[in-house]
Amino acid sequence: MADAKETSVVIVDDEVNVLKACVRLFRNEPYNIFTTADYSEALYVIGNQNIKVVLSDQRMPGISGVEFLRLVKEEKPEVIRILFTGYADIQAAEAAINEGEVYRFINKPWKDENLRVVVRDAIQRYDLTEENRKLFELAKKQNQELQILNAQLKIMIEKEKTLTSTVSHELRTPLASIKMAVALLTRMTKGRLDAETSDYLDIAQKGADRLSRLVDDILSLSKLESGIAITKIELKQINDIIREAAVTQKLEAEQKGLYFKTELASDLPPVMLNADKLHQVLSNLFSNAIKFTKQGGITVISRMSHKAGSVEVCVKDTGPGISKEDIKKLFQKFQQLDNADSQVSGTGLGLAICKEVITRHNGDIWVEAELNRGSSFIFTLPIPPQGE
Repeated sequence: MADAKETSVVIVDDEVNVLKACVRLFRNEPYNIFTTADYSEALYVIGNQNIKVVLSDQRMPGISGVEFLRLVKEEKPEVIRILFTGYADIQAAEAAINEGEVYRFINKPWKDENLRVVVRDAIQRYDLTEENRKLFELAKKQNQELQILNAQLKIMIEKEKTLTSTVSHELRTPLASIKMAVALLTRMTKGRLDAETSDYLDIAQKGADRLSRLVDDILSLSKLESGIAITKIELKQINDIIREAAVTQKLEAEQKGLYFKTELASDLPPVMLNADKLHQVLSNLFSNAIKFTKQGGITVISRMSHKAGSVEVCVKDTGPGISKEDIKKLFQKFQQLDNADSQVSGTGLGLAICKEVITRHNGDIWVEAELNRGSSFIFTLPIPPQGE
């Protein structure tokens, strides 16, 4: 045998001429064959080498081919088993195939090319099955590892939620005391402090207000992320919520010299929503647009969405726009834009809250923007089916 080729096929037959014919037949194949008239020797080779295919004659002294191949199945069930049969043994061969002992049978005498094709197909079947098995084992292992990582991640997320919620609640009381003390001190000393000291008090007041907003946003996002269902979902007109949220924001925009206008479609169907949560989303989007816009203004648009069965709200500004790099991280927690004015500050949680609220309403939210060309924050809400 040529050592360069791996022995992949075992042929068992008590006729020496048959074995010699098989050696000649498979001489030029890219694998070696092991031939023997002793089934016990064949079992030893099968048990100790990487054998892919076994061919056995049905009629052998001391054991039938079906019985031998049954032993092979018990030893190495993945090995492809083929039976040589004469006409009188066809019924036994068919029974062996039905019982899974044999892959297929070949009549004697056989045609050489037919036998070559059968063995090639059997080797390919073995290789494919083995590759699938390896892929399955790999996928199983990776799935187990993923389950472990997911379990660890869930524990970490729960710990983070518990920590943020606990810390936020613990901050509220002392923070309220600080705000009250600063406000009281400001009133008591009004007109009696120099400009520098007044500025310090003003800085303290603004810092306390910002910290208070941060605590409120953390608690709000923590509740949303905890999976608690949003209650008080009612059938309402989104235009009514837009008008309510726009009242105070319009005044703020006009104080900055910006226009704030609405273009609301009059034929929109009502949608299922929580008015307070949607008011929070709109206020966040309006406030951001005003903060980052220095010239021009803000346009709020409501319309039927190109996505079937949804209404769409767009908050469009003439601000500095957003880079592609920043768009990717916009709706993440505690993110501030790189191109933001240094005097513009926020909690970094507003858009994360918006995304969570809209997602919990089975809607989508995204941004369309380019640098120096303004930004459009858009969200959709599904229209309930008729009759709901």
